[in-house]
Parts: sequence; C-alpha cells; structure tokens
Amino acid sequence: MEEDEGGGIRDWVEARWREYGLWEQARFMVGCWALWEHRNKVVFDLRETDPHGVIKRALDVLDEIDGGGVASGKGRGGGEHGVVKESITGWKAPQEGFVKVNVDAGVKEGEGVSLGVVCRDGSGRVLWGLSCVQEHVWEVQMAEAVAVLEGVQEAARKGHSRIIVESDCLQVIEALRRKSKGRSVLFLVLEDILHVCNCFESVFWSYTSRVNNSVAHALAHVSPRVVGRVMWSDVLPPIANNAVRLIYR
Repeated sequence: MEEDEGGGIRDWVEARWREYGLWEQARFMVGCWALWEHRNKVVFDLRETDPHGVIKRALDVLDEIDGGGVASGKGRGGGEHGVVKESITGWKAPQEGFVKVNVDAGVKEGEGVSLGVVCRDGSGRVLWGLSCVQEHVWEVQMAEAVAVLEGVQEAARKGHSRIIVESDCLQVIEALRRKSKGRSVLFLVLEDILHVCNCFESVFWSYTSRVNNSVAHALAHVSPRVVGRVMWSDVLPPIANNAVRLIYR
C-alpha cells in the first residue's frame, strides 16, 4: 500500500501542534490524559464515568496549571485581546470594569437567519439587547460570526471600552482568538469584527455552552420573526427575561 501523499495522522497532529500556543497544547495534553484515565476506569475497574465529569476533571486540572483567570495579549489596535476560559458552572458575570456581550444565531431553512445579542454588566444587570432577522441563507458558522459582528458593532456604538464577547460557537471564537486568515466570505466577516475591535481598550473572547448562552439564544428566536432589527434597553422581551431569571434561580 502506498503512503498517503498528505502524510498520516502523526503528520497531521504535528502540523496542528505547531499552530497552537502553550494554552492550546496544554489543553490538548490534559484532554488526552483525562480520556485515558476514563478509559482505564472502564477497562480495568469496569466503572463507567459521566462524560461531563471527564470534561470537568480536565478543566479543573487546567485551572490548577494556569492558576485560573484570563489569558491575554496585545490586539492589533494596541488594545488588550485574549480569551476567557469556558465556565461549566453556568453564566458568569464579567469582572469589574467589563461588560459581557453574549451572541447567538438561529438558522432556519427557508426563513433566513435570526441573531440575538445581550449585554450585561458585572452585577449581571441587562444593559441592552437586540434581535435581528435577515433573509440571507447562511451556514451556521457564518451566521454565528455575523452575530458577533452585530454585538461588537453595537457595543462600540454604546461606548463600551472593555468587553468580553461570549458565544457557543467554538469555531468562531477560536478563529477570532487566533486571528485566522482565509479567502472565504466568513474570513471577511472575521476581519470586520477584528477591525471594529480596534476601538476597544480590551477585548476577550469566551466560548460557553448553549445552556450558558440561553438569553442570547432566546433573543435570536423572538417571535414573530419579522425581517429587521429591534433594540431593547434594560428590559428584554418575556422569553429572554425568563432565561435571565433561570440563570439566577
């Protein structure tokens, strides 16, 4: 059998490894260790483990290694950019001096794309929210990127200077954190996002689960779905307010 011209899995892993920074490398290694530990429990102890427990175990170890907190660096415009590690215990308010902008997108075949954005301060108080329905037919990642763009543009209009942008689309958050380049329309949107972010003093990218992103998700699915853009200040529509109450229950 002839060897694949593109190389085997080892070549692929080595190529990806060189693209990652120390935090990603540590996350990869600890993830492999947690999976191996889980495998040994199943094979040798005949004991099944909840997958969420495996993830929590790995994240706890990473917190011990890193000391918790935020990893950051200088952004293209001189401001501070970085990534906030995912919370697995529910939505968390931002640190003092920051606002957190949660974004989400909903894609329905034949109905276009709906976007939801909510901005909250360090006490969890809702500052503003928006819902936007567009007729465009986009793939999920593209829709999620446009939701981020809507969020940072509105945060800039509102005059916020230090923001955390949170999404449940890991691919988009990772691409923004690494400032990934490409020729597709998706990468043009990512470039637009990074350009807007030059006006902020600090920007952090945060990935979270769908459950923790429930308020933005609710705003992306407000009925009736009417093409256009709707803004709220302080008070959100009932479906989103219910999601806010669930977070603090």
